[in-house]
Amino acid sequence: METKYLLYFIFGGVITSGVTYLANHSRSLLAAFIGTLPVITASTFVLIYLNAGQNAVLSYARGLLAMIFPWMAFVLSVVFLAPRMHFVAALIFGLCLQIALALFIITVSGKIFPGL
Repeated sequence: METKYLLYFIFGGVITSGVTYLANHSRSLLAAFIGTLPVITASTFVLIYLNAGQNAVLSYARGLLAMIFPWMAFVLSVVFLAPRMHFVAALIFGLCLQIALALFIITVSGKIFPGL
């Protein structure tokens, strides 16, 4: 069972390393293309399906759709704020904004900590 999670970790690390390598070698558009390929999402769909079935996959996919908006706020924050302030500050602000929006969506949907 633990070997499975080690393989997930290695797979994700290989993709992240590859994207970083391409971006560092002036291939940012190619890096962005590979980074946005749904390889991790598709792999996650398959693993969820194998472990919990189609309904669990559909529920996860709906959650992904809801989380597009906080993710877009994060990316747009970095794009617009990084040229105007320190990159790390823009990154932290974007991350905080994404988390705040995600928590808002989760809270409004009533699905945070079910049973409480």
